[in-house]
This record gives sequence, structure tokens and C-alpha cells, in this order.
Amino acid sequence: MIPIWKDVAVFLDSTPEGVAVGRHAAALAHRHKAHLVGIYGLPHSAIYREEAYARGPAALRSVYSRLRDADAVKSSVAARAFAELSDEFGISSEFRLVWRDDQSGDSALKALHCDLIIAAHPRPDGLPHNWSAERLLLVTGTPVLMVPGGWSGETIGKTVLLAWNRSREARRAVNDALPFITTADRVEILTVDSDRDPVRFGNEPGAHLAEHLLRHDAQAEIVEVSSEGTTVAAAILAEAANQNADLLVIGAYSHPRTAELLFGGVTRSLMRETQLPMLISR
Repeated sequence: MIPIWKDVAVFLDSTPEGVAVGRHAAALAHRHKAHLVGIYGLPHSAIYREEAYARGPAALRSVYSRLRDADAVKSSVAARAFAELSDEFGISSEFRLVWRDDQSGDSALKALHCDLIIAAHPRPDGLPHNWSAERLLLVTGTPVLMVPGGWSGETIGKTVLLAWNRSREARRAVNDALPFITTADRVEILTVDSDRDPVRFGNEPGAHLAEHLLRHDAQAEIVEVSSEGTTVAAAILAEAANQNADLLVIGAYSHPRTAELLFGGVTRSLMRETQLPMLISR
């Protein structure tokens, strides 16, 4: 049986990047017949300059009333836009609203039960400031699909590149990415500098993984490249560009002494430089 997602969550706001990632999430939910949870980030309405000097109960009530009404309008517009998106793609969905300055962000994340989280990269401005990709992974334990704001591709997951080093994190990422892998047109298992560390990579880097994926009816090509004096991240991105990949799958490294520092150097470099969507898992 082909693995699929049943619940997908998307973090978005009213920016162009937020709107674009919402459409990608809706398309994925439609493809996998999944339920889509839209988590919409909004900043509270600002106080006008003259309102900062309001004095007296009546004046303060007027200010609070205007702010409340303005926030109600923004949330209503956001909910309506998400409902229209869900109708367009013919998917079941639910809408959740969060405020950027909300201090109970972790509670909202812990209440989120889904198979995949999708978010624009970098983090949309409307979301709480501490809702980075690292934070999403750390609190929820759910794989995160990051879509760069400048990415102009139409479909995510037709050509999938698996960054493979036989680590526990890489294995977890491949498992979490199976719904992409089993429906992709092309899958590549990529190792970088595997000849320099045969103990870690094995005698035939990627061969056992390819056999495992074949049992899931997914054929994968094995490619070994050398960093050739550059960085591992640069070698991965160069191969992704060479293959016109529209999804990079990587495992996030977590040192037990520094759980908050979830991403190692290679992952951070990829996040900083990537121009294609990345699925990150731990």
C-alpha cells in the first residue's frame, strides 16, 4: 500500500510567500486526499499615533473597540481566503488563527496533530517570532516541508533528491518522505565524498536504501559526487540544480547536549542557500 498523508498543516499569512505556500499545500492535500489545517498568522492591529494619548474610560473603550473590529475584519478575510482555496482544490480543511505576538505559541504547536507541516522559508512575518523551522521540528516532531519564497516551481516532489549518509536522521527523513518518493517521477540517492569514509557509507553507498525503496515500488538512481574543494552543502545543491530537482530530503542532526541547536552546519548552509523546497526530518 502506498503511504499517504491524512493530515497536512500549512503555516501561512497574507504575504505573497504565504499565499504561494498555501496553494502548494492545497495541491498536495488534493493529491493525497488529505485534510488540510490552515494556520494563519496575523499581527494585531496597530494603535494610531493620536490614540496613544487617549485618556479616560470612554476614549480607551473607543480605541479598544476599533482595534477589536479591525482584528475581526482581518481574521474574517483570512478565513474566507482559506475557505475559497479549499473549495478550489476540493479538499476538507479547517482554519486556525494565531497572533504574531501570542506568547502561548508552543501550546498551539503541541495541539497540532498532523503528518506533515508546510511553511514558507524564511518564516512568514505574520507568525510568532519563535516559530522557526527548528522550533516546529523540536516541539511537534513532525517533518517540515520548507518552500523558499523565491521558488517558482509548479509542483513539489516530481524529482526527489535524497541526501544520504546512512545516519539515523537520514533514515528518518527517507521514511517520512515516502509519500513523495513513491509518487515521484524520478528519485535520486545522493552521497557526497562517500569514498573518503567507507566505514560510514559502506562498500556500495546507497545500494541497500535503493533495494528498500524498490520494495515500496519506487526506483531510485544512486549518484556519488565529490565536493571537490567546496562544501558538502554546495555539492548537494549543485546536483539538485543539475537534476532540476523540485524536492530535497535531508535529516536534521541533533546533539543531545544542545537540543535547541537542531541543525548542523550542512543543514544550516542548505537552508541559507537553497532555492528548492526541502523536507527536513529528525
